[in-house]
Amino acid sequence: MNETKLLLSPDPGNPNAKSDFLATVEPIKLPHKTYDEFNLPFELTFDGYTRDPWSVASSRDNDTSREWKCCYLRSTDGRNRLPGFLKYLHDRKKAAIAKFDPTDVSLGQGRALLVVPFDQPAIEQVPDGVDKNQLLFVLYLRDESLLMKTSKNGQSQKQSVSNVQQQHPSRTIQQQTVKKKAPAQPMQINTSKKSGLLGNLLGARQRTENHLSVVRGPTRTDPNDLSTPTTGAAGVISSFRNKISLELERFASDPTMFTTKLSISLATLSKEVPLNERDKVTMDVLKYVVYEQVEEVGEDKWIAAKEPGAFLDECTIAVYKEGHCPPEILEDINRGEIPDEIKGQQRHLAEAQSKMSQKKDRLKTEEMLKQNKMEDNVTVLNTNKRDRRTMEQIQKDLMTETEDEKRRRFE
Repeated sequence: MNETKLLLSPDPGNPNAKSDFLATVEPIKLPHKTYDEFNLPFELTFDGYTRDPWSVASSRDNDTSREWKCCYLRSTDGRNRLPGFLKYLHDRKKAAIAKFDPTDVSLGQGRALLVVPFDQPAIEQVPDGVDKNQLLFVLYLRDESLLMKTSKNGQSQKQSVSNVQQQHPSRTIQQQTVKKKAPAQPMQINTSKKSGLLGNLLGARQRTENHLSVVRGPTRTDPNDLSTPTTGAAGVISSFRNKISLELERFASDPTMFTTKLSISLATLSKEVPLNERDKVTMDVLKYVVYEQVEEVGEDKWIAAKEPGAFLDECTIAVYKEGHCPPEILEDINRGEIPDEIKGQQRHLAEAQSKMSQKKDRLKTEEMLKQNKMEDNVTVLNTNKRDRRTMEQIQKDLMTETEDEKRRRFE
């Protein structure tokens, strides 16, 4: 194998999406590690993810078909993007897959498969000058149709087990009945003797519990099935999380970008959700997903701040790298929300200060008036005299007063 350029699709399943550069790799032999030789094309694109059991690296220990091959690849481009890619896979417990046409047609008619497992094997010894963080463990399958054969073998084994159960149905039902009746044995009640109404009720209750213990419970989903939901509210939230994660990964890998904006449209995302599940997809949930991905990808070093908007179902969140957040954004974030008690204290303090300033102004005005009176040696009487004129007298005075008097009255 020669050097291979690895690309990463930002939108899995979309063949028209422009792929991003991941790494340039070449095969490397490690001491005490398996190394299988196989050919890879000059360029590969990881455009899919899976959580199927065959994509787990630890499952290769029990592989007897010998169809899978494995080796280690070393990054030679120096961009240090493999650690972040492997952390993304490990956190989500899924493997990245790339399908391509094999270089040797004699190996098979189908497309070959290259898998990057999330559980990368531990590396104890490496040659001198080799960084562990730049190594990538991959699995190779010459023909993807071999996966169908493996699944058919598993289905045939399950069918044989079901046939055995059908041949001995009475034994199987008896074993299930014994297992389900076992935990109900301590609750047995002796009702052989007639003890009136209470004894009959206890006996009926015991018989009911025995019947319920025999009835088969509802079918449970496989606990080992870790597949991501693709329908309903959970599927929409999962696809939205993957989209935000890929955008942030692209933002982190670009050293020339220091800020980016993530837009959220609740109306667009709710179109694919059934009516009975739309209450689960809310703006608060989507904002929480964005903040969670920012903390995860940015390793708690980035800052995300919501920008003001005019619509309730649309939102824009700005993400800043470490050291590039504007000071006013930091001030708003650090200010936090003031409790109601502190707000009441601040309002009471402001009112008290306003009353004190008004009182000081009134005292100052009175002192100035007193000083003016003392200088002129004039005493003003009846300054607060009540107007005792009737309405007719007031209207008559208004009609007879001059323009200067009117102007002086409004000064």
